[in-house]
Amino acid sequence: MLTYLLDVGDLADARFVLSPLNETALSLFHFRKALPFGPHLGHWRREALARRNSFDSELIDVLVSPSGAQIPDFLTPPPAESARPTFAEHLRLVEATDAEEARRQLAGLSEGARPAPALTAVIDHPEPARRVADALAGYHRETIAPHWPAIERILESDITYRGRELAAGGPAQLFRSLTPRVSWSRTGELRIDLACSNASGEFPTDGRGLMLVPSVFIGGVAAAHDPRCTAPHIAYPARGSATLIEWAAPVAADSLRRLIGAAKADLLVALEEPAAVSELARLLCVSPSAISQSLKVLGANGIVDSARYGRRVLYRRTALGDALVQPH
Repeated sequence: MLTYLLDVGDLADARFVLSPLNETALSLFHFRKALPFGPHLGHWRREALARRNSFDSELIDVLVSPSGAQIPDFLTPPPAESARPTFAEHLRLVEATDAEEARRQLAGLSEGARPAPALTAVIDHPEPARRVADALAGYHRETIAPHWPAIERILESDITYRGRELAAGGPAQLFRSLTPRVSWSRTGELRIDLACSNASGEFPTDGRGLMLVPSVFIGGVAAAHDPRCTAPHIAYPARGSATLIEWAAPVAADSLRRLIGAAKADLLVALEEPAAVSELARLLCVSPSAISQSLKVLGANGIVDSARYGRRVLYRRTALGDALVQPH
């Protein structure tokens, strides 16, 4: 059991982080081995393995320890400013990792055994962090970037949902909603039940805040492998991850289509989770301008509303919209 000792300032500074680098790093576990929690990732893994000759797969393979329990913490650094950094922005922090610290973390991946040749080679490299960053960039380009729009949609929708949980019931309800493996007490103890980790015990946060990281590549819960020197963070399974199995355009019931028109009805059904115009356009195979026009009409009639999250505007059904889609 890992316990972070949070204070009021940590809760005030808590933020959700949505980063393609985080997903790239967390996907390494599943790329290395098919895991039982990930049937929704079967297609992704087959496609990633088919592309392994297009990136440095030998180095990528050794970034996960033989037990499958850990990756180096420096692969998921706290974002410097934005909670939604681009891949390139976030990767620069990986490149900037101190060489000796990178070597220490990489050496820990051997778990006491003889390091694999590829791991030894990167440990002995003059700039190990830059070498790893270059390999991650190639891996991301081939395995994550093609799927990023669908992954991003799921993560944005999850963050919207967690925000509503926080507004409705405060931190206790928020943490309770993440996963049964996380619990929070009003005295500040945030307990995380980690299935595979060397980290256990109680650790003060030292005013570093808290990062909450939704992921489609997580089955239970993950945290920094060494909480003594890494900002507190929790990676947890995003709601709706199973929708990666199939990304098909939704079709509304005939009765709803007759009531408000086929285009608006299908759009309303597509808003099962909050989404941006570009995502809805891609899903429904129509132009963004057509989506915007339909949303304008639906919004004027109180059927959908919108909210800004960072640089994005997400649309969602109102209670009236839900009633139209699910009349019973």
